[in-house]
Amino acid sequence: MHYGIDVGGTKIEIAIYDPNWQCLDRWREPTPADDGEALMALLAGLVREADRRHGGRGSLGLGFPGVLDEQGHLVAANLPGLRPFVLETALAAHLDRDFIIENDSRCFVVSETGPGGAAEGVMHAFGAILGTGAGGGAMVDGRLLKGAGRFAGEWGHLPLPAAAARHYDLPLLPCGCGLEACLEGYIAGPGLVRLHRHFGGRSASAEQWHQAWLAGEGAARRARECHLALLGGALANVVKLLSPQAIIVGGGLSAMDDLVAALPSAIAEHLFPGVEVPDVMRSRLGDASGVRGAAMLGAGMMTTA
Repeated sequence: MHYGIDVGGTKIEIAIYDPNWQCLDRWREPTPADDGEALMALLAGLVREADRRHGGRGSLGLGFPGVLDEQGHLVAANLPGLRPFVLETALAAHLDRDFIIENDSRCFVVSETGPGGAAEGVMHAFGAILGTGAGGGAMVDGRLLKGAGRFAGEWGHLPLPAAAARHYDLPLLPCGCGLEACLEGYIAGPGLVRLHRHFGGRSASAEQWHQAWLAGEGAARRARECHLALLGGALANVVKLLSPQAIIVGGGLSAMDDLVAALPSAIAEHLFPGVEVPDVMRSRLGDASGVRGAAMLGAGMMTTA
């Protein structure tokens, strides 16, 4: 059996899979985000409970938000309690087996190119998550791209293009990573709400913006135009750098069919003649994709580059 754990700022999910990647069990617990020792003890307890429920010792993969710095500390604004620890070393003291840790966005692309995923069997793919943040992960030649610094795929921290900032008179927003005007602040769900308000709208959520756009509100239409321009430009840069066959879109914004359907044209506007737009598709596994990808990595299904 194979265990996957998806660690988020508000909840932790564990899922148990059989050798054919059918989910046998899953449950969630609240995340003690401010207490690193309690969080790691909880993870160890979840693994013991999985063993007890299914009478064995499963392989283990864990997905975390954020990135690991040069010393191995997790940099994730929503998990401050883990910041003082060298994550892999600290987890090894709590867990009774070998494990793999990986960024949750890279877990997503592993799952969606794996058995039953939206891009099953695709060797070159990019997974773009658009939720409360904008994360990403890439498959190159069938291998998960990590890079020397283990943060390959962080497209949400590409800078806001100067031309778009001028054209739409956009403010330069501080980013939680410490940089200024990262795309995440404009293209993720909260960023879309900021765009709507920038153009005179009043939405408090991406869903409210969507309803305003469907109703034909001018500010909502202007926000969509800007949002698609930014998304198209950013994903076109991914295409130029990585040449994926497929782009899989996940996260809360992927539930908006019209947004996903508009992306190929938005990307094409930023590519030069002769460059083919990859297939753009919505995640097939939804919010279960990250935890399944973590389990797949823990099972040794994927090599990395």
